[in-house]
Amino acid sequence: MLLDLHGFITANSGVLISVSLVLAVTALVITVLLIREIRLLRQPFRAMAELNDEKGSERALEELLKGVDENRRFMQQQAEELKRMYGMQGRSYSAIGLIKYNAFEDIGGMQSYSLCLLTREKNGVILTNLVGRNSTRGYALEVSEGNPSRKLSEEEQRALETALGSIDTA
Repeated sequence: MLLDLHGFITANSGVLISVSLVLAVTALVITVLLIREIRLLRQPFRAMAELNDEKGSERALEELLKGVDENRRFMQQQAEELKRMYGMQGRSYSAIGLIKYNAFEDIGGMQSYSLCLLTREKNGVILTNLVGRNSTRGYALEVSEGNPSRKLSEEEQRALETALGSIDTA
């Protein structure tokens, strides 16, 4: 049996050497990559160690914890500011419906319009401007929870529906 193993090694020595060489090179490459990763992981701790050397471990730990507390307070302030801004956004106009049309037969150019501005809660206004040859008339009406304060013209209704539709897609 020992002779069979010796014969196998002798007969396949070229292949065994090649496989061994490939495995050695692969192990070397992996080792180099791992050393590089370890160095990258150690970088943040070097600064901490330098701080420890300068001020002592207790003082360094106090400063690090103070920084963590300051960061926590900052994040809480940012969260509160985001909540405040989100609340303000609910009261701002974010849905728009604009319908342009010719209000009178003798005036062209689509100069008249109905503009609906709504908040996220479907509150807002519809502004209508009717342009004629000798006069211009403007009207405003309130919209509360998607309901207008009076009966709407066809164009005002389309402006309201357009604005309401943009709330659903926002």
